[in-house]
Amino acid sequence: MSTTAITIGPAVVGSMIASYLFGCSTMQTYTYYRRFPGDRSVFQILVAAVMMLTFAHIVCIMYWTWTLTVTGCQNPDDITIFSNSRDANLIMTPLISTLVQMFFIHRLFKFSGCKTVAAFCGILSMLNLIGTLVDAVKALSISTNRTSQNAQDWLTILTLVAAAVCDLVTTVGLVYFLQHERRRTKVQQIHNIADRLTLWTIETGLATSMSAVLVIVFVSPFNYDGDDHASYQQFCTMRTTFLWTAVYDVLADVYTNSLLAA
Repeated sequence: MSTTAITIGPAVVGSMIASYLFGCSTMQTYTYYRRFPGDRSVFQILVAAVMMLTFAHIVCIMYWTWTLTVTGCQNPDDITIFSNSRDANLIMTPLISTLVQMFFIHRLFKFSGCKTVAAFCGILSMLNLIGTLVDAVKALSISTNRTSQNAQDWLTILTLVAAAVCDLVTTVGLVYFLQHERRRTKVQQIHNIADRLTLWTIETGLATSMSAVLVIVFVSPFNYDGDDHASYQQFCTMRTTFLWTAVYDVLADVYTNSLLAA
């Protein structure tokens, strides 16, 4: 496979999918404000904040894709993952995911009343946010100093695993308590509402958690050196392949769509 196919190709595909999802989010946002003008102010502010971050996220992706496909054609050897727009995207994605995760954690707490599960998911969400921001700071230092050391592999994988586990636990918890409430009543209308909420919960939860898992898969392939020593490739040093960007580019948009679909 050519170098272009595993560098520029995934970046372009990821940008196209992210743009499509952003369009869906825009329509969902319009529908939300039109149909629910009396919704709680905190939820309206949350939707507005997530959409503004998502818009900035799309702008950064488009600018980065432009530098790869247009500016990069003039100097192919300078094509790299390190850029200011990319680093800004690395910061905005965990901000979006954390806001959305907190919304679902709040919903889980309302349904279950269990502070322990909600606190556990909250810790995982904050771990994802803090860890990713630390990695982003490392990436910024790499952008200005190509000889600097990268963030630790374990921290990168840990943050992605924390996000995936948080989404899975939240999803399983919501499904369990929804079905628990369903079994407590014999009213068919309540059954229909619980079943519909359960389906939406599974769809949105699996979409975000599986996206995080795919990023983990592409971020951490084994790389063998001359001594046949296996080591994990670094999230910020995969200069020969941008396969992970195709998934990571759409991760924030998946979270945004999940929030608006909820």
